[in-house]
Amino acid sequence: MGMAASQARLLSITARLTDNEQSGQAVSYAKERLANQTDQINAEYNNALSATKYTVLTSFNGAEANYSDLNYALITSSQVAELGKQYIVSDTKGRVLVTEEQADRFKQSNGELNKFLALYGYSMSDIDPDIKLANGNDTETEEKIHQAWDEYLTSVGIEYGDSEHDFGFGWMSFGAAGSGYATYTEGGTVKPINFEGTTQEQRDLYNYAMALTESYCSQSATPAKTAYNVENKQMITYYENLFNRMLSGDYFTYTNDPNKANNDSAHFIYSSSDDDMNKSPLSDASTFISELKKGNFKLEYYSTSEGGFVATTLSEDESIQEVKDEAKIAEAERKYTQALEDLERKDNRYDLQLKKLDTEHNTLQTEYDSVKSVVDKNVEKTFSIFS
Repeated sequence: MGMAASQARLLSITARLTDNEQSGQAVSYAKERLANQTDQINAEYNNALSATKYTVLTSFNGAEANYSDLNYALITSSQVAELGKQYIVSDTKGRVLVTEEQADRFKQSNGELNKFLALYGYSMSDIDPDIKLANGNDTETEEKIHQAWDEYLTSVGIEYGDSEHDFGFGWMSFGAAGSGYATYTEGGTVKPINFEGTTQEQRDLYNYAMALTESYCSQSATPAKTAYNVENKQMITYYENLFNRMLSGDYFTYTNDPNKANNDSAHFIYSSSDDDMNKSPLSDASTFISELKKGNFKLEYYSTSEGGFVATTLSEDESIQEVKDEAKIAEAERKYTQALEDLERKDNRYDLQLKKLDTEHNTLQTEYDSVKSVVDKNVEKTFSIFS
């Protein structure tokens, strides 16, 4: 091999050795990054093992209590209320959070409980809905209505006199159930019976007398689900409690309809801290619980002893429990196993690359040493000739 050719070959091998060593370093750095990723995956997995969720009591199977994952729709549902605890959610201003449907129907009711109930197909009337004034007078029913109005009128200090016992009560209907108003005929003049009270007790007496009067006097359709059937009473109470809470403390809801949000002060488009417009607390459980934990929302339940809703918390309420989130833990284990398998495959691939580079490096180093030896001998021979 000539001197020039040997030098060129030596330079080529040197370049390849440099490239080989740089490739080896790059693979080694990649293996280090895999180690860091492994540490991160292990930390995330360990955190996931402590994942918890909130559940609420929803039923009993004999003596065994059954719990379901907590979300807005469930905890405020009649299903939970049937177990004796009706919940509502309020904000820091005391306004109750309701569904769009509840907000719309409350607005339609115009402050009238009987109409609100009718929009859900209920009536608090506890007389037989088949008994109608149009079918002929029913003395027992008329006496029940008299007694209901007497209690209300007495509570507000109004007296119609003895003539009221001639049953001068009637109903002015606008067609749909719950859309009319009670009347009293005195001296041939039909007069509306307006609410004249100031207390909730007086309002309750008025609403009950109104419901009885409509059921008996109105010829329009009366809601089929009346308190005459005891199975309906729980739902009637559920909607009545909700209505009274909305009436006394105001209300709000979330919507995806910009027109509603712009035209109704009770409708809002939800925007979370990460600007996700779709994760409304009404539909997203994690957002709902997060708002509760941050104190933006508060839980309340109806107390019969207090005669209204009282505050409770996730940690203090005996019907709510925090448990391990087995689903999240199982998902974390699946992801953890998958991630480790991926990292192991990459690590094995890097090991093969390093082994290949190491073999190539040894081959190049041997060739380098051989060519360098030839070059050194050529140089030595050249110097001996000219010396």
